[in-house]
Amino acid sequence: MELSVIIVSYNTVDFLKICLHSVYTACHSLNSEVFVVDNNSSDGSVEMIREDFPQTNLIANNNNPGFSIANNQAIKLAKGKYILILNPDTIVAEDTFIKMISFLDVNDKAGSLGIKMIDGSGSFLPESKRGIPTPWASFCKMSGLSNLFKNSNLFNEYNKGYLSDDKNHPIEILAGAFMCIRKKVIDKVGMFDETFFMYGEDIDLSYRIIQAGYENYYFSDSAIIHFKGESTSKDKTYRDRFYKAMLIFTNKHFSKSYGFIYNILINLGIYIIKFLSVIKKSPISDSDNNIEDYYIVSNEFNHNISLPFKTFTIYPEDIRNIKNAILIFPVNHIKFYEIIQIMSKYSSKFRYRFLFDNHKTMIGSDKKNTKGQVQHL
Repeated sequence: MELSVIIVSYNTVDFLKICLHSVYTACHSLNSEVFVVDNNSSDGSVEMIREDFPQTNLIANNNNPGFSIANNQAIKLAKGKYILILNPDTIVAEDTFIKMISFLDVNDKAGSLGIKMIDGSGSFLPESKRGIPTPWASFCKMSGLSNLFKNSNLFNEYNKGYLSDDKNHPIEILAGAFMCIRKKVIDKVGMFDETFFMYGEDIDLSYRIIQAGYENYYFSDSAIIHFKGESTSKDKTYRDRFYKAMLIFTNKHFSKSYGFIYNILINLGIYIIKFLSVIKKSPISDSDNNIEDYYIVSNEFNHNISLPFKTFTIYPEDIRNIKNAILIFPVNHIKFYEIIQIMSKYSSKFRYRFLFDNHKTMIGSDKKNTKGQVQHL
């Protein structure tokens, strides 16, 4: 078997549904299997999978054991040459898996592979390529210095902002949202460390892979959408979990003195963030008050899509002629790779929505740090 796809889900039913649709489309020509490990969702995720994707290998937990344990449950059963860890709030292109496997097949030194990711606004996600979270790199991330000097190898080693987003690179750390690993590498270095509940487990496994003599790669020949904010929000809980995860990683792989330095720098970074959040005044945005037209983006004008508000239909090549619009992608009438190309090209110029489930549900995410929008029509 070529590929095993593993998705851990928790209360993301609408995003999970479109994710699975894209995954099975991308698996069409592959010998593959798909696992979903549900961590006791209360939103009908399990029922949706059983009804709409019965071919899925479903593991329905009656509690939430965390990201590492849930992934390991499926890894133990996986039969693929390659194992892909994938977030439920993602959309893959039709050719993503084919390109990914083709790259790995001819690069034996590559132990695992991450991918170019964009968020729900079409903006590039810097965590697509990361470096080792040394105390200095982590401090720069937590304090915001990496955002101020995005292209600096001194201040933005954490997200390797100095490397081109559009070229393939060996890197150190992959993001758990999309992490394709050779099965033989997992057999050698082990699965996810279950000490990590959420955050840090991808860093730890990536680090163990390069310690074993393999390379991790950032892959830009394909791209995916990672809506972000669906599995977690960037609030105090996120900061606390991130801080704890980094301490676990540091204490596991580095000396106690290194961990002491890390502790001081990260706490300093947290205090800086808290101070800036108090003095910073959020600008009032009137974007939601602007008049916006809804455009259904499709290569078919006879799609028979009926929505409870006024819409226009537009060909993808004519998007450049409009402005101040919400673009609606009916996923049964346009390819995922076309959607990703459009969002990457126009980025935050528009807001984007995805129409699915017989036109009864529309989803989107305008900001990577907040929950996305789910509109039942």
